[in-house]
Amino acid sequence: MALAASAAQAQAMPVPAPKNVRLLATGGTIAGAGQGSGASYRAGVVPIGDILRAVPGLDEVANITAEQVANVGSYDVDEAIWLKLLGRVQVALSDSQISGVVITHGTDTLEETAYFLSLALAPAKPVVIVGSMRPGTAVSADGPQNLLDAVRVAASDNARSRGAMVVMNDTIFDATSVTKFDVRRVNAFTAPSRGPIGEVLTEQPRFFADASRREAAFPIGGEAALPRVAIAYAYAGIRGDDIRAAAAGAQALVIAGVGAGSFSASARQAVKDLTARGVPVVRTPRQGVGDIWINPPAMGDLSDDALGTIAGRELTPAKARILLMLALQSPRSRKDLQSLFDRYGVGAR
Repeated sequence: MALAASAAQAQAMPVPAPKNVRLLATGGTIAGAGQGSGASYRAGVVPIGDILRAVPGLDEVANITAEQVANVGSYDVDEAIWLKLLGRVQVALSDSQISGVVITHGTDTLEETAYFLSLALAPAKPVVIVGSMRPGTAVSADGPQNLLDAVRVAASDNARSRGAMVVMNDTIFDATSVTKFDVRRVNAFTAPSRGPIGEVLTEQPRFFADASRREAAFPIGGEAALPRVAIAYAYAGIRGDDIRAAAAGAQALVIAGVGAGSFSASARQAVKDLTARGVPVVRTPRQGVGDIWINPPAMGDLSDDALGTIAGRELTPAKARILLMLALQSPRSRKDLQSLFDRYGVGAR
């Protein structure tokens, strides 16, 4: 009798209602189409409604409302699209009925958009950026599974307070640490310095550590104006004129340096000229992997004090540019900027 009652009670337990997730589409390979099943395709041509219909069972995970913010290859994503996207995300997050946001995006600059949003948004509700390495017309398209996984993360209570995340190939990445390291393979994304923060191998995402709550680093509105920050790529024999040309018209400069963010004597003199005029210059590694520490005074002409430069820590050149753009909305000293890179230039442990 007791067993029968327990079974009846179990059958009577209500099934939790699906969460509400807002989806913002920007284009990319996940919205791409090509001829047949080959690798040749055009990104950003398929509307978000068609993409959603290609993912069976998605409506069982969450109630999706979608908006087409843009439909471009991510090589055409710029600051204007970032600010428009930020505004739409802010509107979605302010809705008490929305549990999380998913953004479909091309993979070429996906990590940059994710990092920008991670700095500009408070992390109370999950914001998940997702893409694909193959268009929907490919024989083994990865977009549908990636999108399903992204919605699962956005609808998960365990994803709250983690800031912006990237979901690709069954894996969850922190926006600060993630980078694209391959141009073709479906496992193109990695976090070389820190590793992933979780995985989506079942219906419930699994995170490897608890979330550490923080506030938005640079809360801005969608109408903000971002200063121009340029990037110079160092190489054997780089000249000072290369540095000056890259910095022309920019309010700050990031150098993708050789080794641990180094550059030639000629380039060093040009950098000294820039920093003497108050132009912030950040050293990063052109290979995009490794922690760029402050070079101490004992290193002489290579020291950050002698050059007037800022150590970019674990950020790639592209992400260092984003942090500078947001930080320079207010006047800041080199010491202040270094403190920001020490805090926001290091990924989740």
